[in-house]
This record gives sequence, C-alpha cells and structure tokens, in this order.
Amino acid sequence: MKKNQLLGAAVALLVFGHSCKNDAYRDLVPEGNGQVQFTSSIGGDVSTRVTGNKWDNNDAIGVFMKQGANLGSALAMNKKYTTAGNGNFSAEGADIINYPETGSVDFIAYYPYAAGLTGTTLPVNVADQSNQAAIDILYSNNATGLSKTSGTANLAFKHQLAKVELNVKAGTGIPSVSGLSVAYNSVNTTATFDLSTGAMTIAAGSQNLTAKTTAQTATASQLVEAIVIPGNYGAKQVAFTVAGSSFTWTLPASLQFEAGKKYTYDIVLQTEAGGNEVVVTGAATIEDWTTVPGGSVNLGLDEQGGGEEPEVPGTGEESTIFLETFGATKVTSNTKIASFTGWDNPSLQYSDATTRSDVRGTGATGSNNIWFPAAAATGGNIGTDATLTIAGINTEGYSDLKLSFNLVANDVINLNVFEVYVNGQKFAVPSKASSSRDEVHPIELTLTGVTASATTSILFKTTGTNTAGFRLDDVKLVGTK
Repeated sequence: MKKNQLLGAAVALLVFGHSCKNDAYRDLVPEGNGQVQFTSSIGGDVSTRVTGNKWDNNDAIGVFMKQGANLGSALAMNKKYTTAGNGNFSAEGADIINYPETGSVDFIAYYPYAAGLTGTTLPVNVADQSNQAAIDILYSNNATGLSKTSGTANLAFKHQLAKVELNVKAGTGIPSVSGLSVAYNSVNTTATFDLSTGAMTIAAGSQNLTAKTTAQTATASQLVEAIVIPGNYGAKQVAFTVAGSSFTWTLPASLQFEAGKKYTYDIVLQTEAGGNEVVVTGAATIEDWTTVPGGSVNLGLDEQGGGEEPEVPGTGEESTIFLETFGATKVTSNTKIASFTGWDNPSLQYSDATTRSDVRGTGATGSNNIWFPAAAATGGNIGTDATLTIAGINTEGYSDLKLSFNLVANDVINLNVFEVYVNGQKFAVPSKASSSRDEVHPIELTLTGVTASATTSILFKTTGTNTAGFRLDDVKLVGTK
C-alpha cells in the first residue's frame, strides 16, 4: 500500500471468488456461492501510506488460505488482492479464492505484496527509506476457523516494524535546518519474516541508515522518518548534518524499538559555548501506530548524553464496527428495502421512508448495491427524496469514528449532492465530479462530533432536486477502542 491510512487505515477487504487453482481446490462450491469475504483493520491508521489514513489505488496484499498448521501446503498461496483505494480488495483470474465445499480454513495475509515470493519467508530490507510505503510490513493471522457459512471475517493487520519520527528545528546559532541529513549509524537493515509464525529474524551485519527528511515549510522544521527493524538500539548514534555542522545523539543504553510502535521526538539543534548541542524533548501524540514518547537530553559535539528511555502510553486500536455489503448472494431482480432479507447485519434496522430506493445486483460495483433514483422530471416523483437508513449500530466505547462507502453516479454530476447524516448530524461528501457512469468513487468521512452510543444511525439520501441516479455499496464504520 502506498497509502492514504487503513486505514485508513486503515480498512475493508472484499474477495469475490469464482474459480479454482488446482487439485487443492477440489470440492469448491459452484460459482456465486461460498464467496470469501473480509473486512480488514490495521493497528491504527497507516501513516506510512503515501496519502494518509487510507489505502491507495492499486495497493496489493498477499493472501494464503490453509487447512491445518502447514502454511507451505496451503490451498491458496500468495494470491494477489488489489484495492481501488477504498480498502475493499479483489483478485483476478488465477488469484481468485473460493472457500472449499467442506471444512474450515485459516487465512494469512501480508503487505506489501511480493510477486516473486517462493515459500513462506518474506525478505525484509529497510535500507532504502525513500518510499516508506514499500517497506512497511503488515501482517494478519487472526482469521481462523472460517467456512463458507461464516459471516464477514476481519483481517486484523499489525505493523511488524518500528517507526521513529524526529521533528527537527533550528536553535541558537543555527539559522536554518534546510538541507538537513540524518543517519542512524551501524544498525541492522535486513531480516526475514516467517509468515507461518509471524517471527522476525534479524540478519547479521549492519550499515548506516539514512532517514527520509521532508521540509515542513509552515514550521521551518524538518520531519525525519525512519522505519526500522525492531530490536535493541541502546547506545546507537544518530548523526545530524546541516550547513557543514555535525551533531551527534547517542541513544539511551537500554532503548528498545518494538514492533508496531512509533517513537516521536522533538529536536532542536543549537550551538552553545560548549559546542554543538542536540536538545531532544519527547512530545508524543497518538496518531496511527502506537506512539511512544521520547526522553530529553542535552548533548555536546560527539558526546554521549543521558536521556529517558521511552515509556509506553495507553494504546488504542482502530477496528471495524460495522460492514454492510448488501448481501453475498446477488439479487436477480430489483428489491425494495422493506422486502430485502439478505443484509449482512440482520439484527439492525434498515428502512426507506420514501419507498423509492431498492437493492440491485447490477451496475459498476459488481455486487449488490442500493439504488437511489434521480428525481423525476414529470409524474408522481417530482421533487421526491430517496433514502436508506441503517439504525441500531452499537458504537459505545469507540472514538475517532470514520465512515466509508463506494458511490457510483449514472450521469455527470458532483458527488456532493449525495447527503449523509449520522445521528442526525450532516456530513458533506467531498466535492468531486463524476465523469463516467461506471466510475466507482471511494468516499471516507471523519465523523467529528458524533457521540458514540448503542443506537447509532446512518441516513443516506438524495433529494428531490437530484438529477442523477446513485449506487451505494460497501458501507463501513470504524473506530478506535
């Protein structure tokens, strides 16, 4: 995944299968049944993704499906699933997976997809930090004991590496940090990751690792990012170079960088009477990975400093609260909301006060969707709304709620005419022109101000002035708990 964070990370994974692999796929169900369906979550949004908290278009994961303990003889091995950027994943041709007719299966998934992977050992190399999305290893092994009768499963991805962020500013005697270079000296940069066990094995040897540095114009600072192999970094040196001046920070003797955790430090480079100094002050905020605060230390040129070893704060993980794909079995005729019984979450309340919306199995989404017709120019539906309400969603205990869905318009129109309300509060769909009736638009809304409750409701609506028909699919609600 480059990224956008599942996550957006963040994040939902839908796999609609219809073909088989080889002899291991004996007893597959007929086409249209036994479809493998997932929703996914990441341990926090994925900040290493290029565009923030969502998956990017064409992000790909590798998926294994196995029966029994031996991943090396899995029914499906390293199948490529790709997303259009909405967190829902699909495969093509020989990569499509179906459940077997009998028995239960387990799923293993990882990111980023490695096309040349043979066996179950994934090579890890963090030496090149220029594209951090390409080295951010995610892993999921929680989806176990599933069968064709299982409901929607959740692939819970976790970061397998550690991240260090330095926010570097100029202090006394240093006019600017423009052109800053930062290196972690003599650290391990290669390892192997066992997809069967989830174990990381660090390779022998070390080298200097140059971090990724990005100018922050608004704060006249530099954001220095490094994704590193988890392990002992005690007494390792971090070298700063700017405008011909060198600064050295020696990490605390007992410092461990742990998998799935992000360590954030605010740093000031300055020149005092005693020489060049690095002033490091921990000021962590919880964002995407589990964030760990840094200590504080004053250093002279090439001198070792003390500093406090990071402490782990309370943590929260983003997870999927609710996913509605409008049924795994495609409808053969248009079905009104009140008559449809194939909901993924039958305990919730689905309604359409206007009686104009319906469930359809046609259109660019490739699966069941909710059709919101355009307001008629003549006849009885002039100026009439079309709606879908989903009520009774339990969000108690969750914060940072986010709602995502796919939207398709059947005409050229700005998507922001489509209305969304959560607990009566309106959230604007971003302004974007739909240029094709077959174009699927992933939408994500941050539900700022929504109070978590046991009776959360979502209303989707087109008004009586709307001039295009809309298809709605893959509605997902996530939160942090």
